[in-house]
Amino acid sequence: MKRKTFEDGLQSNLKLDPAKRYEIIHQSVKSDPWKLKCMICVEELAELQQRISKQVREFDDKVGLMEEMADVYICLSFLEQIFNIKPDEMQKAIDVKLLREKGRLEDEFSV
Repeated sequence: MKRKTFEDGLQSNLKLDPAKRYEIIHQSVKSDPWKLKCMICVEELAELQQRISKQVREFDDKVGLMEEMADVYICLSFLEQIFNIKPDEMQKAIDVKLLREKGRLEDEFSV
């Protein structure tokens, strides 16, 4: 996406409702072969990785970071649809990981 278009969108009052987001993601997943969509996701993850590296090196481009993060969030939704992962299943997986993180934090701060 062109940087100016993204920045203009950030300044607008745009807000899609969850049903519209789902519809767009569903149509996008249907529009391409699933393997192609998966490869696009891999590429978007790599772009986020690069952007994080630049942030760490004090490049300080919050808008660029947000753009790459948004792409990855969208890709995660693509993957959920492609592989038929239900929202409650994903939330459970997240909760399991967060509980592990909580335990790690408690161990770290109890020393």
